[in-house]
Amino acid sequence: MILIKKFPAPSDLETLKKEAEEQGLSDKDGYAKLRNPLKTQVRNLLMQEQGHLCAYCMRRIPDIRILEEDVDLSDVYIEHWQARSAVGDTTENKGLDYRNMLAVCSGNEKAPEANGKHKRRFLTCDKKRENAPLKINPLDEETLETIYYLTDGTMKSTDVVIDEDINIRLNLNCDTDAVTLLKNRKAVLDMIQEDLANQEGDFQQNCIEQLHIWENEADPKTPYIGIAIWWLKKQIHLCLLYTSDAADEL
Repeated sequence: MILIKKFPAPSDLETLKKEAEEQGLSDKDGYAKLRNPLKTQVRNLLMQEQGHLCAYCMRRIPDIRILEEDVDLSDVYIEHWQARSAVGDTTENKGLDYRNMLAVCSGNEKAPEANGKHKRRFLTCDKKRENAPLKINPLDEETLETIYYLTDGTMKSTDVVIDEDINIRLNLNCDTDAVTLLKNRKAVLDMIQEDLANQEGDFQQNCIEQLHIWENEADPKTPYIGIAIWWLKKQIHLCLLYTSDAADEL
């Protein structure tokens, strides 16, 4: 997961939100008024600011697993970090709040094994979460700083609640032939490690330069980029600790 920096909200969406609040509509009913072409505009803007990556699993979006004949599914969904409520709220309609919106993938609706009574085992992201509250927030750097990865691509957190978000509510460590999140994250980690191993010069400086490139990657971003950014930051931190310890010994 990577930090998402929000763009300004579309003016037409702001107008729609204001109208919904004036009418005292619930989040659910207010959001129902978001229709095309504005809905498509919002969806495209969300994808652009996220580098065309799912806000949770970092898979490429639009999700190529969703085909034209899948009329009941979408290749990209608008997700609300704070789940929409059916209760009216005339002060702030979160259903139409652009800062509350994220773009997410299909959540493995098309995974070959995602059917029948075992379907939910394979669902990820908002499809798995449904309306459960989350502590982890792609817009909040503090929650993302608790995340770390294992060498096999497993995502974890030093915060117990966020770790439950990752493993239970979002199912981001789902590991089956149908859901290859760990494998895909490990591939990115292997790539960055191999690239640095083949570079000459100072390792710490090379890591700093690579981190700058990855953190400032343009749209579309590399899928699963979060593990590369985390690993580079870790290596830089370890180099600084080693330098500091060596200086103390002098």
